[in-house]
Amino acid sequence: IISFPNPNDENQPLIRTVPAGQGRDIVTKSKIQAMGVFSNQNIIMFILVVLAMIAPWWARSYYNSDVMFAAFFLGGMMFLVAFVIFINVGRKMTGQKIEMPKLIVDNFDKKHIPFFDATGAHAGALLGDVLHDPFQCFFPSTKVTTIDSNIKKDETIKSKVDSILSKKKQIIKKEERNYEAAFTDKNELYISGEQNGFISPAEVLSSNRHNHNGEMIKLTTSENKELIVTPNHKIAVCNNGKIKYIEAEKLKEGDSIVAVPEEIIIDEQDIINTYDKRQQQQCRLYHQYLDIKQNNFSWGYKRIANAMDQPIGKTRWWHEKMVPVPIQTVAWLKERRLLPLRKDNPNAILIAKIIGSTFGDGGIFENLNGLFLSSSEKEAVEEFGNDLATLFGKEVAENSRVIEGGEKGHSWCYQNTNRNVIRFFLALGAPKGNKTKSELKIPAWIYLSNDFSDEFFGSFFGSELGVPKVHKQKNRLQTLDVVITGSKALEENRLDFLNRIKRYLDYKCVESTAIYKGKTNNMDLSIYRLMISVKFDNALRFLKSVKINYCRYKKEKLVNALNEFSQLKKAKYGELITRGYGAEHAMKVLQLTTKSLYAILNEEKVEA
Repeated sequence: IISFPNPNDENQPLIRTVPAGQGRDIVTKSKIQAMGVFSNQNIIMFILVVLAMIAPWWARSYYNSDVMFAAFFLGGMMFLVAFVIFINVGRKMTGQKIEMPKLIVDNFDKKHIPFFDATGAHAGALLGDVLHDPFQCFFPSTKVTTIDSNIKKDETIKSKVDSILSKKKQIIKKEERNYEAAFTDKNELYISGEQNGFISPAEVLSSNRHNHNGEMIKLTTSENKELIVTPNHKIAVCNNGKIKYIEAEKLKEGDSIVAVPEEIIIDEQDIINTYDKRQQQQCRLYHQYLDIKQNNFSWGYKRIANAMDQPIGKTRWWHEKMVPVPIQTVAWLKERRLLPLRKDNPNAILIAKIIGSTFGDGGIFENLNGLFLSSSEKEAVEEFGNDLATLFGKEVAENSRVIEGGEKGHSWCYQNTNRNVIRFFLALGAPKGNKTKSELKIPAWIYLSNDFSDEFFGSFFGSELGVPKVHKQKNRLQTLDVVITGSKALEENRLDFLNRIKRYLDYKCVESTAIYKGKTNNMDLSIYRLMISVKFDNALRFLKSVKINYCRYKKEKLVNALNEFSQLKKAKYGELITRGYGAEHAMKVLQLTTKSLYAILNEEKVEA
């Protein structure tokens, strides 16, 4: 699609379409022609300049007069100056004299027509509202889950679209492929979308249906779920921690497709999987025993043992209610309504808070003998213990203790040895053993809810956040950062982990600047540091929008630093105004927004 200048109205250019690839040729030829016109003029002018330089010598020889030489020489110099001015002015006026076409849409070397989502505010204002992309469609029998008044309903996408269109008075119709479409009402329908790496609701602006005669692509997940789409339909794929959109026909086996996780966070099998293979096998046999017994009421444990080809002692053990250890753990957690753990479980937010600390100064011992949290604040580890008691019941206190450590008794460590508790958090994705030598992977379920993310990252920040104080020069805040360590072999994992934290901060509108890698005293270990902008507004935004769990003093330290810095900014602002600076210039120098300046001048104290 090419735009040509309109000689009658420059505000309404002439739009023309040409076969894909020809647009570039037309624009290039126009440029060459424009250059040719001026190059011909330049050649003529250059010849005249040469003649003007030769003319004085010819005049002197012809007239034998120095006066004629001087007259022709001055005339030649004036002509040379005029030539230079002409060249410069000509270049500036090239765009005005020779108006060239512009390439609006370039489909050079493309097999399919591209589609760009123009439903956003800015895009909509420029291009109009896009009702439908005919190259990205779902097969009609595709099943979808809708929620209306908190009631879930499974239906095909065809029935859903038909239901929506049947309620609309204004329907856009086209004979080609029996196309029908209509705008949906505001807040009428949402689908799962993605924003800044987080799965979030996306409003549906229009709904349509039409006939399709061509190939379709069927995608099958590892859970044997299927999705049938047109070859050009773009699918969200997670690649190295980043979400990219790839056409269905270009997907490869093993690509990780982004999807909404199940409502169940963990179930019985997830707990069993934390045990070794022998224990897992015993659980499978036990469930087989239960199935046989349920379908054969008259059979005793001996007959069941023969049917299973297992020792009689094993089935007799189960007959006496002595079940495998993993099944006992499952039963213990079920009693506390923690299995299956669903997204809407009232304790899920507290669980996210606890597990976040295991990625920082907490964790699980390598031998699974304990779940712990270390802190310089005794109140922090006591809060951790109280949260566990809230979650599992007060009886878990029988398996806990608080140990005082450090040369001067400045460190505290809470430990809980209840194996059921430990297995529960292990199944949820808590790291085990020495974290400097193992990968750190944020559990996928943390992104199911903003509350989960807030509590998880809040507990992690409580351990690993470096809080600034005002620099001794009184002109800035010191470093605000997140620091983790890891072996050299884990560099990619550590960078990915910090980038996920960075995306979370982006979601909270908190600016982080860069990630740095440094050395430690241990040759095999490196330190990785995510730097957070220490501009006053950004640090204040961090304090207001990001939680800091299990660490009161870091929050207090940040509050004190911001209050002190606020007073320094106020004094500096007054000094700049006294020196004649305008308010806007002073704000720019001090890197303040209008809102923060107002708060500083009114001495509004920063509070957590």
